[in-house]
Amino acid sequence: MLIIIYTFYQKYLIEKKVLKGQLANANVVILSAESSYQLLLNQQQESQDLLEERVQERTLELHIALQELEEANSELEQKNTLDELTGLFNRRFYDQKILAEYRRSKRNLTPLSLIIIDIDYFKVVNDSYGHLAGDHCLVWLSNHLKQSLKRSSDMAFRYGGEEFCVILPDTDAKGAMALAESLRKSIEHQACTYKGIEIPLTISSGLFTYVQQSEVQPEQIFTRADKALYEAKNNGRNQTTASL
Repeated sequence: MLIIIYTFYQKYLIEKKVLKGQLANANVVILSAESSYQLLLNQQQESQDLLEERVQERTLELHIALQELEEANSELEQKNTLDELTGLFNRRFYDQKILAEYRRSKRNLTPLSLIIIDIDYFKVVNDSYGHLAGDHCLVWLSNHLKQSLKRSSDMAFRYGGEEFCVILPDTDAKGAMALAESLRKSIEHQACTYKGIEIPLTISSGLFTYVQQSEVQPEQIFTRADKALYEAKNNGRNQTTASL
């Protein structure tokens, strides 16, 4: 056994332990004060280095865990707000957004327009070409819809089935009608191609513009635009109707 005795402990140890025979078989090394302090400093530095290494390892582990959590949250948020097929925002997010934009419009005294779009005779498309072709048409229309929106504040949603919504903040009825008609004409003059087959499509749209003078609640904005859409379909489809 090797016993190292620091200078400031040596008197106690020699008198109490070594001389009394308790450590009689041990090899005793007595260090000077300077050597004692240096040894303690070295041990302290080793402990500090080990602690820093563990802290760095733990920090890296936490950083990786946070990145994984952020990625998981981002993926969850996308699932909660985006339509899986088209990549447009979904109905759940529409319900949140229309309420937020309604409040902002009321606060800032600015117009708010909503366009509801429906693909004409979409059941015929599914029955004639199959549901995969129908899905392809939905994606094709969604891409056209995205491209038609020039402002970051304008948002497109797949409301359900072949029905879509567009929220246009700070947009009056004239501006909403111009956008809806531009999209309608673009769809009318371009056939959707699926596996070499051209599938002609047309759309009907209804729009409503909320202004401060109208006593309309958020849910009524959709009702009014939907009523206008019904009129457009009743009047022959492939047209845009505005709710007055």
